[in-house]
Amino acid sequence: MFCPACGAEGQRADAYCTRCGEWLPNIRSLARRRGRGSSTPEERITKMLVFSALSVAFGLFSAIALYATYLGSGDSKWSVYLAAAFCLVIAIYQAVNFFYALELRQRMKRGRNQSGREVASGERQPTAPALNPADTSQFVPASSVTDRTTELLNSTPRMAESNKEK
Repeated sequence: MFCPACGAEGQRADAYCTRCGEWLPNIRSLARRRGRGSSTPEERITKMLVFSALSVAFGLFSAIALYATYLGSGDSKWSVYLAAAFCLVIAIYQAVNFFYALELRQRMKRGRNQSGREVASGERQPTAPALNPADTSQFVPASSVTDRTTELLNSTPRMAESNKEK
């Protein structure tokens, strides 16, 4: 597969281009999913951020409403306080997920901007240093399985001819 942005070959579908960082969707799966789901990881992260923020808001609202309604009243049961505590735990968990998703989105943008600059300026990504050629002078050269097989095969008929002459 070729990248439509930079033309790099050997790319995989449903992955980022290894040269420029462009998202390369799988065309066949896009046709099947038209209208369902998002096609890029950035869109999925945005949806995750929205749902995490809503979960934080709903969890906090539920906990505050339960505590405000039943805190200090004599007719409240332990289960109401436990439910409010669970709502707080869920809100905190979703808040942590929200901040992780924000960080992930920033990292993806940063990585994409860096790879875009490299392609635009014509620079190549740094590669690992090459190893020095191996010094094989200390080793005895191994003979191949086929070394001198022609000589061995040709010598057999000659021996047979020399034996016939005697």
